[in-house]
Amino acid sequence: MPDSISRQLARFAAGQAFEDLPPAVADKAKALALQGLVSALAGYAHPGARRIVELIKTEERTVGRGSTILVDGTRVTKAGAAFATAEMIHRGARLDVYRMLTHPGTSILPAAFVAAESAGSSGAELITALAIGYEVQARLAGDWIPSTQARGFRSSPIFGIFGAATAAGRLLGLDEDELVT
Repeated sequence: MPDSISRQLARFAAGQAFEDLPPAVADKAKALALQGLVSALAGYAHPGARRIVELIKTEERTVGRGSTILVDGTRVTKAGAAFATAEMIHRGARLDVYRMLTHPGTSILPAAFVAAESAGSSGAELITALAIGYEVQARLAGDWIPSTQARGFRSSPIFGIFGAATAAGRLLGLDEDELVT
């Protein structure tokens, strides 16, 4: 029996190294990270994002373990930091697009930034994980975006979670079997 799609993607994700990335792919991953950071900077000033950041700071503050809310600098739970970062990226409105119906960065970047901070990852590890996360999301979304949208579902949250989980899992050191799970 052939390997499942999840097994194939996990094997791909676990087997990549920064040195394996074509230079154009590494440059694109760097550009996407920078675009997300710029969007978060711009989004931080948006009243809706400020309300979310203040809510997260009130409800999710942590001492010790946790992650940093971008721009603001407050340490909160990892989930809180990822949510606040996603909101700032979204409100900054400098979104990347895939086939014009998904915005991978609003899912992948917050998860990857939190995982990279948690794991103490290098820049090369972050760029590799971003490239892998984007590739996994693109492979899964591929030809399904039009039919997903036609059925009334938003493609970004459906497919974004897989790119985000793969990038974060890679940064947290998950092996192929753990990535499949």
